[in-house]
Amino acid sequence: MSHLAPSNRRLRLCISATVHGLGAAALAITTTGCGDDSTDTVPKDCYELADGSCVKETFENPKTLEPNAEGVYELQLQPTEFMLDGKRHCGRGYNGQYPGPTIDTSAAKPGEQRKVRVNLRNGFSKNDYQPVSDDPDEVCTCVDTETGETCASHAHGGSSTCQCTTTEGETCHVFDFNTTNLHFHGSHVRPDYASGGGCEETDKLGCRTCSGDSLGVRECFHSDNVLSRVGPSEGVQHRYDLDEDGLHHAGLSWYHPHIHGTTAIQVAGGAAGAWIVRGPLDEIPGIKNARERIMVLTTPPTNYTPLEDGEPCDEDHITFNKFATLNATPNGVNPQANLVNGISRPRLVMPPGQIERWRIVDASFLDEAQLVIFKGKDSNCESLDLPAGPVPLTQIGRDGLALPKPADGKDWPFAPPYMFLSSGYRVEAMLDGSKLSHGDTLCVMSARALQADTTGTTPGLVGSLTPPTAEELLKAAGNGDLLAIVNVTNAAGTPSETEMPDLTLVAAESPSMMLQNGQTDALAKCEQVRAVNDLNLIDQLSALWLLFYNTEGLDKCGFEDHSINAKNFESTDREKYPYDRVLSKGAVDHWRVVSGFDGHPFHIHINPFLVCPLPPAGSSDPNAVGRLFEPPFAHWRDTYLVNLNRTADFLTEYRAFTGDFVYHCHKLTHEDHGMMELLRICDPETEACDQLCDGQPCNWNSCAPGDDNCERGLVATKCLLDPLGYCPEAALRCTTCDGEQSCPVEAHCSEAPGLDDLTRCVPGCLTADDCAIADTCNAGSCEPAPCGPPCMPPQMCIHGSCE
Repeated sequence: MSHLAPSNRRLRLCISATVHGLGAAALAITTTGCGDDSTDTVPKDCYELADGSCVKETFENPKTLEPNAEGVYELQLQPTEFMLDGKRHCGRGYNGQYPGPTIDTSAAKPGEQRKVRVNLRNGFSKNDYQPVSDDPDEVCTCVDTETGETCASHAHGGSSTCQCTTTEGETCHVFDFNTTNLHFHGSHVRPDYASGGGCEETDKLGCRTCSGDSLGVRECFHSDNVLSRVGPSEGVQHRYDLDEDGLHHAGLSWYHPHIHGTTAIQVAGGAAGAWIVRGPLDEIPGIKNARERIMVLTTPPTNYTPLEDGEPCDEDHITFNKFATLNATPNGVNPQANLVNGISRPRLVMPPGQIERWRIVDASFLDEAQLVIFKGKDSNCESLDLPAGPVPLTQIGRDGLALPKPADGKDWPFAPPYMFLSSGYRVEAMLDGSKLSHGDTLCVMSARALQADTTGTTPGLVGSLTPPTAEELLKAAGNGDLLAIVNVTNAAGTPSETEMPDLTLVAAESPSMMLQNGQTDALAKCEQVRAVNDLNLIDQLSALWLLFYNTEGLDKCGFEDHSINAKNFESTDREKYPYDRVLSKGAVDHWRVVSGFDGHPFHIHINPFLVCPLPPAGSSDPNAVGRLFEPPFAHWRDTYLVNLNRTADFLTEYRAFTGDFVYHCHKLTHEDHGMMELLRICDPETEACDQLCDGQPCNWNSCAPGDDNCERGLVATKCLLDPLGYCPEAALRCTTCDGEQSCPVEAHCSEAPGLDDLTRCVPGCLTADDCAIADTCNAGSCEPAPCGPPCMPPQMCIHGSCE
């Protein structure tokens, strides 16, 4: 392209950055006439750059959803068309938009408690049952064990006697991809229903009972009820009482479906949108008038078959409809595109000096990414200025919560050279345009950070262990994309804000570190819990995807893959364990989270958690590696990736609300596979909270009496963190005792088979035959049993008797 001075050119070129394909060098530039110099008329969407070219700004914030005449937001899940690599696709989205429209909640007025109403409608007219399997050729058939008739998986409202198996007889799971619900990710509201009633069922929009009793009157609005099911042609009414527990935190959240077994396929197909809650943070000078960019990042797989020419996007032609395709990894790299607000490589235009607020939602369904900004040597990012190094963004918020300033001031302001993102993350950051000049170009790169060992043979840690260089980040971007282009030009006009905010004012908006009405110092408690090594003293231990053997399906110990503490959400016996954990209202719990395989973003609903500080830089503690990814000082989150062989310590206060909700891995395919737990916050002043699981406590280290399979999983979980203390017992409990195999001494064979129909050993004895010949069985334990007087030959002393 010629770079003549503007006065010597009769035609400037208007360059669009809506391009497709991978790699910065693969840019396909489209040009159109941009006006005649002699007329001095330039279209307002055409900005002249320092090199004489003229570009169109293709970046747009998602459309803002306006409430109806009654002040209610209307969301409808429906077939939604979008472009991917220049081809038409059809997914399940909201209101026909990809991504969904932004819900923008205004700041509370004095004395006001905001009650945000959302009507969710399911625009599909029929069911679409599909197997949740990584095998694209798997055939899964569901039969009712009592009637012998075909059935629907009970997780979506079918019979509890519905059993689904493959042609090989292995258990599989089938879900209705057209059933949905709604999750307000990042909200601190009631988990089940809004209090006070007032909901009237009308226009196929359902309400729910206020007590949770299915026999009660349906007069309450759903709140953040992710256990609800909205089938085709159905609808429900939600109300989110944001300020019921004091002023709701201001920041960036998002919304998406959360229907077990169907979440990943719906989110990957476009069902996600930003949700902004306004507040005092937005009024801080430097933020109030900054240009606000909302960026919903999605990573749709590129290996779905697109719509044919003339083929409509309707419920009979959904292209994103095979679960296995979400996980396809040819050559070990997920073939996924990187879209910003549904656009590939949008172009942003800004004047020099402009302060911008970037509000980023990682609405991907699986893998992590590192976002890094380099200056471009040209206006189209065909060549990067690597020696200049990355251009940092100053982060002011995570997961809708303002970042605090640590007391020692270290690592603050938090402006690392790259930004680490995992599914469900929200990052709010300031771009300091005062450091940018006319003619500058910023190139936003997405460096994919695949965490999983796809071979199962890696002996060391999976993921980065040392800070990446600029060249390494660029190399990693080969697994990703040029995400966006930012051009700085005088033609963009006058900046709306030229001063960065006082970050101490921002930090003051962070939630308090004093919990339980000032009675508990969270930072001091972090120091206490960090030193806890006795696993039985940990309030809540969560081992994400515990596998002793890297296999698909059941491993050699009988555990399902995608499990938490060796239990899978789908196969948990809900009669024995109606909840996986019961938590006490008003309590502060210490959670220790560990990953046994791969890296997993831990996400808990309703109450955010405080991430305890990471070990100092240079520490031999393996958790110090977390500094490569996260703010190292204590801060509040609701989603946090815990990588392989590392642990994280969190503190959570269960304030104000009781009810049922979940936590899970936010790699959404993992969640759909069953990597989730059902929780209940219980008020001990009004309920028998320690008797809700078959008359026993519901806790991570509690099993129903005689449940050997639960005990086996519990010991295996402890083995992950304390190998010397628990792994010998875990190995014993994993030993099968079917057929000719028998258990070693001081152990016996369990009467209850596992999910694989194999029985395994259990410590202790039932009879003397389970003990060494010099011992006998007494109340389940083998004890010495000498014969007296001594046995006369040829008799021998066996289990205390001469035989």
